[in-house]
Amino acid sequence: MKKTIVIVIIILFIGSISLTAISSLNIEANNSNNLKINNSRFNSDEGFVEIGFISVEGVSCKTDGTDGPLGEWPNFTPIGFITAPHPDYPEYQTHLYGDWGGIVGEEFIFLQDDKIKLLYHSYHETYMTEHQHQEEVLTDWTLGYDPETKIKYTPLAKPGGPNPGPAWDHTDTPGYIQHPITGEHLLYNTVRPGTKYLHPEWEDLPGWEGAIQVATSQTPPAIGIPFEQTYENILIAEYWWEQGWNQNGVIRGGLSEPTPVWLPHLGTEGRVRIFYRGLHGTPSSYWNWRISYADSEDGKTNWTKNPVPTFDPSDPNNPAYQWTLPYPDGFSFRGAWQAHCTGDERADGVHMVMTVSNQNYAGFGHLAYYWSPDWGDTWIGHPDNPIIAPGQFQKGVPATGFQRTPTLLIDEEYGRYILAYNAGHDINEKWKRRTYLATAQRPINQPPESPIITGPTNGNPEIIYDYDFSNCVDPNSDDMTYHVEWGDGEVDEGYVESGEDFTLSHNWSEDGDYIIKAQLIDVYGAEGNWTTFDVSIPRSRIFQLYLFEVFFTRILERLSILSQFL
Repeated sequence: MKKTIVIVIIILFIGSISLTAISSLNIEANNSNNLKINNSRFNSDEGFVEIGFISVEGVSCKTDGTDGPLGEWPNFTPIGFITAPHPDYPEYQTHLYGDWGGIVGEEFIFLQDDKIKLLYHSYHETYMTEHQHQEEVLTDWTLGYDPETKIKYTPLAKPGGPNPGPAWDHTDTPGYIQHPITGEHLLYNTVRPGTKYLHPEWEDLPGWEGAIQVATSQTPPAIGIPFEQTYENILIAEYWWEQGWNQNGVIRGGLSEPTPVWLPHLGTEGRVRIFYRGLHGTPSSYWNWRISYADSEDGKTNWTKNPVPTFDPSDPNNPAYQWTLPYPDGFSFRGAWQAHCTGDERADGVHMVMTVSNQNYAGFGHLAYYWSPDWGDTWIGHPDNPIIAPGQFQKGVPATGFQRTPTLLIDEEYGRYILAYNAGHDINEKWKRRTYLATAQRPINQPPESPIITGPTNGNPEIIYDYDFSNCVDPNSDDMTYHVEWGDGEVDEGYVESGEDFTLSHNWSEDGDYIIKAQLIDVYGAEGNWTTFDVSIPRSRIFQLYLFEVFFTRILERLSILSQFL
């Protein structure tokens, strides 16, 4: 009897060991392609080192078409002019600048802190107004002056410095950018006279030669809060197409109208590119305005100029050459006047809007639009240029008025472009100006698809398993960031191109049930839906075997005691 019991127990024990070994072999066989060292964590020296990743420098922005930005040309339609609550009767809307605002112009529009902000100059000082970022954008802007005193708020930038000097007389055409690397806020302005008197023999002549200066701040632009100004020129006229001339005893020419754009692909981390206008001509000819750019890492110093104009309307090969032709074929207007550039990382290029006819006549100040797919070296004209003219639209400027100083905003949240431009209803009352808005539809940035996770659904603690992530597709073909949570507090992140798959390795140190979560986010912040995948990590079979051995040992001990009584 005793021998029989012992034999049965031994058979059960051996069977348990065999089953454990067989089960373990099955697990290894099923996951032979999944077991590998988990080396996909981020290394500060090497970055993401697991296969299937691309480095940060490999991320690129893609254009979805060749006709225009994102495959289509924007079709702008004026929607009216912006207004603010009347200072004495807040239930009514009034012209933003009112009778107290003075002559205004040279707007610069941008998005920041969930607000649409608009810089403008009044009597050669830079001011700002703002509006909540929402779908309706015409009414309830902030007044440009104190509603009680009717006095304008403190300007953000103003003329100053030595007299005569770089900016003692004139500061206008503001352009703004927050440096993505340093976080510094940079406000650019045209100053006159500003080129340190390129022609000393003209020192006593009236007029101006424009230069460009920058004011700085550690905080975002706010109404009534001035920037710090050094009144030092950062860009002056050097090349023939930038330098002015003496026209009947008046100095003409120089640099003006700076608009900054961030170019992420330049240098190691990106650079600020300022587009600006150079003005050159002769006493017997009309002015010739040309566009080029200069680059800087910090946006303040060590500028590298492009020595030649990239947009020259006097060149017959330029799409704007038609505007230089005599009427009625053109406007006899030799200029890229009041040009404003807006960078577009998603479309991988630069938008430019400008005036292509003389604003000093009724029905003139035609606005044109150009697109540069290489960030400013070549330009493609809109097929409907000029895109907006006085008298053309019901909610636009009437035929008796004039238009000037356009500026463009990209509004991804509402899928639109917003074009702001300065205008007057009557050419005989040029001081009565308003800021008009026109909008155009922008292709929506669609979020990525949800990734598909495949891999083992169960396993053992401390064993590394591979998981494949497929269906990594972005409808706009944008590059993406993946975010994978393993359910135990560990997270993996990296970059993946649209249409590519990737594999990650992971192990769990404790038994339990875990949920793997994965999400794709495109380079413009559009987030795809989360995907989940359940994994069960039961208590290790080795530990189970250990418990069985303990149990079996105790049985043997008890049987040994029991045998003494048999």
